[in-house]
Amino acid sequence: MSLLLAIIGHLVGDYLLQNDWMALNKKQNLAICAVHATIWTLSVALFSGWFFYQNWTGALIGGVLYFTHLIQDHTNIVVWWMDAIGQHQFRTGPCAPWSIIVVDNVWHIVTLWAVWKFIA
Repeated sequence: MSLLLAIIGHLVGDYLLQNDWMALNKKQNLAICAVHATIWTLSVALFSGWFFYQNWTGALIGGVLYFTHLIQDHTNIVVWWMDAIGQHQFRTGPCAPWSIIVVDNVWHIVTLWAVWKFIA
């Protein structure tokens, strides 16, 4: 159940709580991306309950979630991935930019799954 709740937290943090200022500037400005990554991480934590652990696990989960989200949203790692595995036309063709958004979200969900499976 906590994985499902973490995914809901992801959607809230990435879509309901991310404003234009964050969405339009997070690639160019690390501080703005850090604000977004903090809000996203807190949203995931509140929905899943993962940060309410009383030991090192909560800090590890928070760090993994925050830094993976920051890297993914501030860099072009999703674009790099799509090109590296042969999705250049999928990325740039008629499906763009939605193809990038979907792949980005799948990577976020894979990260949540890995945290749930191996840490939480």
